[in-house]
Amino acid sequence: MEYMDALEARWACKLYDSSKPLSEEDEYAIIEAARLAPSSFGLEPWRFLAVRDDSLRFKLFGACFLQDSVRTAPLVVISLVRAARFYAPDSDFIKARSARFPGGYPVFLEDYRGYYAYLNQNGLLEHWARAQSYIACANMMNAATDRGLASCAIEGYDEAQVLAIVAEAVAGFDPADWRVGLLCSVGVPGEPRRERVRASLEELLTRL
Repeated sequence: MEYMDALEARWACKLYDSSKPLSEEDEYAIIEAARLAPSSFGLEPWRFLAVRDDSLRFKLFGACFLQDSVRTAPLVVISLVRAARFYAPDSDFIKARSARFPGGYPVFLEDYRGYYAYLNQNGLLEHWARAQSYIACANMMNAATDRGLASCAIEGYDEAQVLAIVAEAVAGFDPADWRVGLLCSVGVPGEPRRERVRASLEELLTRL
């Protein structure tokens, strides 16, 4: 599918056909699209959890205020982002991530330190990290559409419950280290495609 065609075709699916599982190839392509998403300073603050297990998805269904798109989807991806303390300029996380770039940590720090100070002083570090997970989720949804699948972004959830569910399922997972950015359900739709409602470009665009 052409890129603009995929953007036009995507819609928010609220009910999936649970009898039709996703292939491993589809799952890989969708999460690979998330991995390739842009992130601020190239830090990739995220971790993606692909939930296929029925019992885990049912627990997430409860933590997401009983949204059927979570209950019926064959795949729910939880996008997690690291907690605020990981973004401190002298943290092991920042040192490891920045080492990948030309000039390494010393050069990276020159650009990063001032922006970190702004975010930290205004209590925006976790908001900044969560916002990046939305970009990754958009990539996943567009990739799903490209493969003939439906998707839905889930931003209604009880964060403490979601983290507790993950902690039960993933060995060594510490909920204190993570925040939930967004969940994304993917599958074959079990309902008719609804018409998308969008404002016109003329209403939204101001050329300066």
